[in-house]
Amino acid sequence: MLLVELLRCQIQEWYPAFRRHTVPTVTIPLPAAFLRYLAGQPAHPVPDAPHQDAEGPPPFLLPSLASGRTPFPPLHLPDPVDHDDSSDLFSVCDDDDDDESPPLPAFPELEAAVDAAIAELGGAALPKLNWSAPKDAAFMSADGTVRCTCFAEVAMLLRSSDCVAHDLSSARPSCQDFVCAREGVRRNAGQGSGANQAGAPSNGGGSTSGAGSLSDPPTEDRNEGGRQAAADSDASEDDVGQESGDDSWVDDGFQYYLALRKWYPGLRPEAEFRCFVRGRKLVGVSQRDTSAYYPSLPGWSSEVQPKIEEFFEEVVESQFASQNYTFDVYVRADGRVKLIDFNPWGGYTLPLMFTWEELEDEKRGEDKLEFRVVMEQGAVRPGLMTAVPYDMMDWGEGSGWDVFLKKADNELNRQMASLAMDS
Repeated sequence: MLLVELLRCQIQEWYPAFRRHTVPTVTIPLPAAFLRYLAGQPAHPVPDAPHQDAEGPPPFLLPSLASGRTPFPPLHLPDPVDHDDSSDLFSVCDDDDDDESPPLPAFPELEAAVDAAIAELGGAALPKLNWSAPKDAAFMSADGTVRCTCFAEVAMLLRSSDCVAHDLSSARPSCQDFVCAREGVRRNAGQGSGANQAGAPSNGGGSTSGAGSLSDPPTEDRNEGGRQAAADSDASEDDVGQESGDDSWVDDGFQYYLALRKWYPGLRPEAEFRCFVRGRKLVGVSQRDTSAYYPSLPGWSSEVQPKIEEFFEEVVESQFASQNYTFDVYVRADGRVKLIDFNPWGGYTLPLMFTWEELEDEKRGEDKLEFRVVMEQGAVRPGLMTAVPYDMMDWGEGSGWDVFLKKADNELNRQMASLAMDS
């Protein structure tokens, strides 16, 4: 995978050209302080401060919020009058402990921009960075989705996501021609993309929203179009290669964006498909959610296939410059096709119902387009989606949960035995 191919798949790159055919989106450039926060570093490092790596990883802290809105419900403590010694209930910490707590990071301008963008999008949005959404962190939310209604929820999901961490630290270094930019070189900064500036609340004139709805006919595009110029992928011979395992990406000058996409409740997972393009030719289409069998899909796929082929030929092929790539679409009940995302060919992109070896076969696509869906209940492919940490699913002997529950039982038995002796 070449760097220029990866950069074309950034949402702020392709969105202006396809805004009439995709989900309304607002993009906000992320400040370096917030990137350091996502990397688990101090958002605002203090000069000459002692190095803290020896003390282990930093604690998971949500930012300080100017709005006061949090992603968690208020903590409900038992009524103290129900306890014989209520003083112990509130004696967990004291003022001295508070002084040692690390200060909460604060991003008031970014918070204002995010909350304003979410309000513009109808009050709920799906967040993602340049390439990936934090779908693997959905277990952190109250409803098991990545639906966000405020900056606090966005920050929580981004900070919890391995997919986002990959975007930040490994996406570019995974390219075969990647070299780290020289210090001070600003790269990937949008020019004329219409992206909101962090700290400038969206007012409709500076946002990149306005695309057609997934569930309703698209409204007339009232904002100026124009595609953002492709980011420069060339590098000087003096540039130094970057290893993917470190955090040098935080301050290498590359501009990351937060994209907030309008949230649509009730979308059907069986209506989303991944399309594979090789040599500018559509060579395969796969059911996007391969972890489930949908009885209506095998029959419906024959109706969907020609609509996707027509969408590719009329909309995608002429406007996306890469030779090899994938794109995801959603097919509405009325047959209209909506673009969801672009992904690079190979690399970390999942081939779903195919294998990359099959897709790279020179003969594929010569006769007819192959459309693959799960045809029966026993043919699902679990494990292709990440939603919950493995430790939360593994209940076997010796697992984390097994050890935890045994310790909890032992502690409960000890406390009950102590109460029996006292009585």
